[in-house]
Amino acid sequence: MSQSSSGRAIPTRIESDSVCKLKFLDIIEKRSLGFNRTGLEDSIAFKLYKNIYPFPFGAQNSLQNSVGGIFNLEFSLDGKLLVAACEGKQILIFDSANQKLVHNVPDAHSNCVNCVRFLNDKHFATCSDDASIKIWDVRKVKHSMKTLHGHSNWIKNIEWSEKENVMVTSAFDGSIYAWNLKSPNESNMMYDKVFLMNGLMRMKLTGDGTKMIISTTNGFIIIIHDLNLLTLATDLRSFRPSLYRLMQISDQCFPIGTVYNYLFSPNRKRNRIEFIEDFPNEAEVISSLQIHPHGWCSVSRNVNAEEDEEWTAVHDIQTRHPDDYKNAYTYVNEAEPEETSPGGANQPTDLWMGFVTVADYYRTHSREYGRARQDAGAGESLQPPTMGILNTGLIGANASFDAYFNQFPDERNKIVRNLPRMTHYVKEKNVGKGFIKELCFSGDGRVICSPCDRGVRLLAFNERCEELSVCVPDEPRQLETVLEMKNYHKDVVVSCKFSPAHCQLVSGCLGSEIKWYQPVI
Repeated sequence: MSQSSSGRAIPTRIESDSVCKLKFLDIIEKRSLGFNRTGLEDSIAFKLYKNIYPFPFGAQNSLQNSVGGIFNLEFSLDGKLLVAACEGKQILIFDSANQKLVHNVPDAHSNCVNCVRFLNDKHFATCSDDASIKIWDVRKVKHSMKTLHGHSNWIKNIEWSEKENVMVTSAFDGSIYAWNLKSPNESNMMYDKVFLMNGLMRMKLTGDGTKMIISTTNGFIIIIHDLNLLTLATDLRSFRPSLYRLMQISDQCFPIGTVYNYLFSPNRKRNRIEFIEDFPNEAEVISSLQIHPHGWCSVSRNVNAEEDEEWTAVHDIQTRHPDDYKNAYTYVNEAEPEETSPGGANQPTDLWMGFVTVADYYRTHSREYGRARQDAGAGESLQPPTMGILNTGLIGANASFDAYFNQFPDERNKIVRNLPRMTHYVKEKNVGKGFIKELCFSGDGRVICSPCDRGVRLLAFNERCEELSVCVPDEPRQLETVLEMKNYHKDVVVSCKFSPAHCQLVSGCLGSEIKWYQPVI
């Protein structure tokens, strides 16, 4: 890890002796041998991405029936197959060589399918708003292999940890589960709830499994460095990220928050917490999250509280030197406690927080809810989102922490501050309200594909389409548009994906349509 003159950490470049100055005709051969592609000439990469065009034929002509929105797209590890997760409960499987639909699995779930994740070259998992996860074999997709239950609300993403050899899932119930898929049958499937928080939106793992990145509905991102899934639940038990973030914003110290300052210590060796708060706007719901193929950065898409702006932001997520955190805290003066009357009339009462679940929030913005509201007519009313009440535990908790603060008195009024992490940003079109637009990185990490109204656009870190490791700016700068493909879909695009093995791109929209793209040189 090196530093720029402004003190911003610069991602370490991954060198490869096998990949040097490639000629154009060497690209396919090198890729087929599995060599790292980070050494591709910038000019070649720029030409490839600049000249991507949609196929004049393919899957868009194969979908005879409406499947609703294409919520997620995932290639197999070798890039030979593409699986689409559909709003209409189906999963679609395509041959990526000829873009032909080879399998249509109706009623794969009992509600819309949200995410697909390949676990190896033959098995993939899907998750749904029916709060279930299913495991499939690409050779026999008529029926799923296993159905897994544990979450209590809409499941939105699936990750695979090579390091721990477990599947990790997150849902709008605020929980993250780690699943042991070696169990012989689904009734005995072992899982552990490794994390729980209010406002959890998305969860991702870096490729090496050493970091977990969590986006929230409260305008910040959580990095868990040196991830250890086996001890995560124990290490973060009772830690409330949203409450700590409230403490940072309000400059008020709550013992129930400052008692966990040690989780932010740069010298901590496992499950170290860090928050990301710097965005180009007043971010509220950080709905889409993706990780760079080399784990250098994250890219996220957010909307503000008024839902009239959408932004994409890139943040460095690499481990920084402990010296960078030396002054990353402030001390807040503790207010003197008020005197109480002998009768106890001024006894403190606890604080309570009202909240709306993420599921209810998106239900009010969903297409089905909008239609139901219209069908109900002016004379009828629909059930509003459920309001929940949560005891914060802020008042009356001091006594239970006295022993800790007597041992570590400096921690009582100390609030950890967050380092600047944003490197790039760009404003997006504010269309398709209530639907999450899934971003993606290219296989080499040079380009970000972003849904843009009824098309997509390719964004790069600079105008030469260089790798992030050699063009990290001293100050956040705008992403460069390499290519913008407008109006190629009949409805708003909500998903896109690059092939991991070929220079091939695919996008899906709310109108049951999938488009394929490849370079034309």
